[in-house]
Amino acid sequence: MGTTKNNLRFALLAAVMMAIGMLVGSKMSDSSSVELNFNFPFTSRSTDKMGRILQVIQDRYVDSIDIEKLEEESINGIMSKLDPHSQYVPPDEYRALSESLEGNFDGIGIEFYMLKDTLLVVNVVSDGPAYNAGLVAGDKIITVNNKSIVGLKNSELIKQLRGPSGTVVNLGVKKVSAHGESLTDVKIVRGKVPFNSIETSYMLNAETGYIKIIRFAATTHKEFLKSMNKLKQHGLKSLVLDLRGNGGGYLRAAIAIADEFLPNGQLIVYTQGRKQGKEQYFATGSGEFEKGNLIVLIDENSASASEIVAGALQDTERATIIGRRSFGKGLVQDQVAFSDGSALRLTVARYYTPLGRCIQKPYAEGINVYKNEVGERLKHGELYSADSNKIAFLNAPKFVTRSGKTVYGGGGIMPDEFIPIDTSSSSALYSYISYKGLIVDYTYDYIERNNLTQNSYSSLTDFVNSFEMSDNELKLLLKMVKDQKINVNEPDVKKSKALIKNQVKAIIARRFWNDEGFYRVLNTRDQIVLKSVSNPVATVAGNIKLK
Repeated sequence: MGTTKNNLRFALLAAVMMAIGMLVGSKMSDSSSVELNFNFPFTSRSTDKMGRILQVIQDRYVDSIDIEKLEEESINGIMSKLDPHSQYVPPDEYRALSESLEGNFDGIGIEFYMLKDTLLVVNVVSDGPAYNAGLVAGDKIITVNNKSIVGLKNSELIKQLRGPSGTVVNLGVKKVSAHGESLTDVKIVRGKVPFNSIETSYMLNAETGYIKIIRFAATTHKEFLKSMNKLKQHGLKSLVLDLRGNGGGYLRAAIAIADEFLPNGQLIVYTQGRKQGKEQYFATGSGEFEKGNLIVLIDENSASASEIVAGALQDTERATIIGRRSFGKGLVQDQVAFSDGSALRLTVARYYTPLGRCIQKPYAEGINVYKNEVGERLKHGELYSADSNKIAFLNAPKFVTRSGKTVYGGGGIMPDEFIPIDTSSSSALYSYISYKGLIVDYTYDYIERNNLTQNSYSSLTDFVNSFEMSDNELKLLLKMVKDQKINVNEPDVKKSKALIKNQVKAIIARRFWNDEGFYRVLNTRDQIVLKSVSNPVATVAGNIKLK
């Protein structure tokens, strides 16, 4: 699912995703950082050897040299001797990180896909600049500022479309209607575009709601309250909170979400470091969902702030945790911003769950070993076997909840119920064509050829229940794959046939019903989601048959 999701997002929104690895939980408030108004190299103290060395090199070295590049390499050398999450962040990456966590960016507010040398508008952000200028999903952008986009890469298109708020971009747009196609000029004044951290929320069945959080940002709590209000209007009694693939974000955002499930005065998390005293964070007044069945989904890519939420809810026995062992990132970073737009993110403390667990996995063997640890889990069978999963915690610190359940520290959150990676439909063929974006290419071509629109179905539920890709269409897809000199073998086709068809269906659903459509299709086959729903009835999401 993750690969297809990534292939879908050749979009402006994708440009602001984290580019420097796992997101980190900052102990600071959502909008704060320490601003230092000086530039490297330091020359303020006689004992500052690094600054003095760089200055001497700049003044006296025999050959010309890029002193800024040398300076950055020196800083990275220092950071490599610390923990895996302390890091120097260059200006471009820091700007992308800030936009991701602050919940907005400057741009026009569209998601697009390159289709036959035209830019197909896949989604238009409500009330964003493009929306206000009259762009709609299905429009095709031919020119940007009177220049053809033929041959441009996605990164180049993003650069041309994005820009500071208040600036103007002129688009040549081909609009499609019942009367045919027409070419028009559209002037868009760039502005702030929301960058949501909750991808979707909807009812899995008559009583069970589903919320997918992909990062913990400044706007996450506000988005969560809005989602909960919607779900309650549809009869919410049980909730599935999906934190799979969520790499973290702001500590305070995680605390705010956990607070909505826990009673007043309950310890959520505490932090402590060598130079930082113990800081405790407690639940406040009445939360949105302090009672009612709660299930939290995690996997090996759930980290940091995600583990704070899962750990607090597991320690207090407020939720059942389902999935696979989380990443194991229990370090807290402070942020130092520099006047050139770069920043230093320095680990200053560890965080601990209410029972005192530190879930940070070891990193003494070096950063490369640390980064490859999840891959080692895959190699050793931990992601496939519950027994192998338990082996990882044989020597881990043990803690006991109030009812006597044992939970573990020292390397991620161990779920209450383990669900292995589903490989029943995966194959080398599926992995390759998904990674190459061929399923996405075919799907958008399919939509064009068949003149599909949202009005082709009475509702999303109608689409989920009635649409099925035909075998003939699958053959056309495989022919396209063969035409690109990719080997197609029958065993792989047989194994992945249903999965490929479901991916096509999910992409179509996203084209017309955004992320809710995408997840409502994918979740009909998602074993972890199916396991999380206890009410054995057909669901609103589609033909999910629960066991």
